[in-house]
This record gives sequence, C-alpha cells and structure tokens, in this order.
Amino acid sequence: METHIKCLTQACNNQQIKYQYLDAEKNFIRVALGDGLLFQQNRTPFNTEVIASICKDKEHTYQLLHKQIAMPKTIGFLDFNTRDQYQQYVNYPSQQAVINKIEQEFNYPLVIKRNNGALGINVFLCHDREMTATALGEIFNRMNYSYDYIALAQEYIQPAQEFRVVFFRGELLLCYQRVSENKAFGARYWDTNKGHALPIDNQEELSRLTQFAQPALKLPGLNYVGLDIIKNTEGEYHLLEMNSGPKYNHYVQSCGEKAIIELYEKMLLRKAN
Repeated sequence: METHIKCLTQACNNQQIKYQYLDAEKNFIRVALGDGLLFQQNRTPFNTEVIASICKDKEHTYQLLHKQIAMPKTIGFLDFNTRDQYQQYVNYPSQQAVINKIEQEFNYPLVIKRNNGALGINVFLCHDREMTATALGEIFNRMNYSYDYIALAQEYIQPAQEFRVVFFRGELLLCYQRVSENKAFGARYWDTNKGHALPIDNQEELSRLTQFAQPALKLPGLNYVGLDIIKNTEGEYHLLEMNSGPKYNHYVQSCGEKAIIELYEKMLLRKAN
C-alpha cells in the first residue's frame, strides 16, 4: 500500500467514512461519499482530466500560466528524430539547430530537462554548449527508460528556498520546505544524509505563498494540487510546476503521518459538505 493511500484510509477510519479496496495491492479504492469517490494510485476524483494532463506537461503548464504568474522562461523542443508522422511539428531539425536556438534565447547557466518527468530524473544544469548537447542526448535517448520526446530549456533561477505547497479548493492545507545540505544542482533532497522536509508554519510566509499561487488556483477544474515554488536569492517566488496527484512519501519520512491524515480528513469533510 502506498503511503498516501494508507493516510487516506486512516482519515476515513477517523471520520467513520466507509471505503472499499478494489485491488489486491490496496492502492485502488472507492470511498463512500456521494456516488463514490475513486482513488487510483495517486490519481484522485478532484481534478478534471485535462487539468491532470496539463499538470504532467511542464511545457503546457508554462504556456498556460506564465503571463499570470512568475515562472522561469521555458521553451520546449521536439525530438528531431521523432517518427515521420510527427515531423511536421519539428521546428529545429538537428541537435545543432536546437542548441543554436537555446543559445539565442538563454544565457548560461541554464536548465535542460525532460518535459514529463519527476524526482529530479534527467534534469541538468548546463554551463556551456557541450553540457547542453550531452543533456539533450540523454533526454532524447530512445534506449533510456526515461526518454522523453520533448526536452525543455529553462532559465536558471538561483534558489534560496524550495517549497511544496498543497491546496484544496483554494485552501492551503500543507506547506513544507525541501531542505538539503547537499547544494549540488539536481541533488534529490531526500537522498542526502541530512535531507528532510521542514514544515512551514510562519503565517506571513504562508500568506505570501497563498497570494502568489492565486493565478494557478483559479484554473477551472483544478481543485487539488501540489505547487513546487522556489524563492530566489532576492526573495521573489517562481512557480516551477504543478502536481495534481501529490504523494507524501518524503514528508512522512521526515515528519510522520499525522499532518497527511489530517489533510485527507479536511478534504473528505469538505467534499462531503
């Protein structure tokens, strides 16, 4: 059973809400509210299908929101070796053409990463053309399980803090900082010896984050979301990406299950009402 599903079922038990497991692994359940709420892995009944898809697609997230909320400048590039039927969408027909365009639009250092990705896999901080070529080669490597047909070039913003902020129907339910003493770019904070999730309870910070997030929270069909937000060294917030089905493994490792169970209780009670 996944950590977030375990917390969800405990929330149901606490609130005396019936639920049913629909698979042997106990990661697919029906919660007895309304006509029945289905939770499948980290997919929930709270968002529309198109919103869930946009949240997975970093390029579309940027195209949808960057004029309403501060985000790092981002440009997507289709794999120039894609199949013939998709060649009509290829604007830059070689790695050299892609890199030329990237260098026209961005200064070094810059970020190259796959469009549909998570957990810091295939995310590169590039300081020159050679590093950019290597990053593109990794992302467009069809023999690699983490292959993506879209690579993103992105403005690098020096982070002072990185937050995960979870909202349900516009209400902030959880906020924590991702803390790591390994300052290397791309270091996954939970993989470091002293990496951990640090709950944020400073009301002024929470208020600023909530205000910053408003353009994203107003999207039709978006009810439940984890926003990844960085604060730069000048104290300015930038939205990196949205997650329509956040998991809480790393938070629970650092802080236990209590806050996540309470988060699900609040969502279920609001849904019931």
